[in-house]
Amino acid sequence: MSLKSKYAVLERFNIETLYNTFLGLQPREQIIAMIVAGIVLIVVIIMPISLAGSRISALEKAIFTSRDQINDVVREIGDYNREKSQLNAVESQLRSGFDTSISTTIESLASQSGIKESMESLKERPLAPSDIFDEASVDVRIARITLEQLVDFLYKVEGEKGRVLRVKQLQAKPRYDNRKLLDVSFQVSTFKLSGEGG
Repeated sequence: MSLKSKYAVLERFNIETLYNTFLGLQPREQIIAMIVAGIVLIVVIIMPISLAGSRISALEKAIFTSRDQINDVVREIGDYNREKSQLNAVESQLRSGFDTSISTTIESLASQSGIKESMESLKERPLAPSDIFDEASVDVRIARITLEQLVDFLYKVEGEKGRVLRVKQLQAKPRYDNRKLLDVSFQVSTFKLSGEGG
């Protein structure tokens, strides 16, 4: 169909002609024509708008869902980066924090806490290797110390800068001759990554 013939079809749908034709119909025919025009209006205009609206709603819902998924991924990446940073910090500590003279360190810290004279024994254990890290330990027995002295000493041990020292298997018992004093035994361990040098 040529462009000229298309415009010729449009010229036939002159509103004035349609209106005059409508006025020339019988009342019953006019009602039928109005009903048909209403149906055509619904099919041609209202239905596409309704379908477009539902399509837009579906797209908006998909956008919100995608946004939530993106936020979830960003949170997961943030969690991963934090955990990786913590792991790197622990690995760095294990590489540089191994105490090759753990007994000497414990004696020095006991002196700082004023309990060196109360130390009954200090016994090193042999290095315990594993697939991930090697552990060197020392068994410590201290007699006749106060709770405050014990807390101060343990705080110094685990807070020792540049070394990885951890207190394990702590046992503290009040003395029979003085309930304010404690006899304490515990283990202090230091760690290094397996295969790393001392």
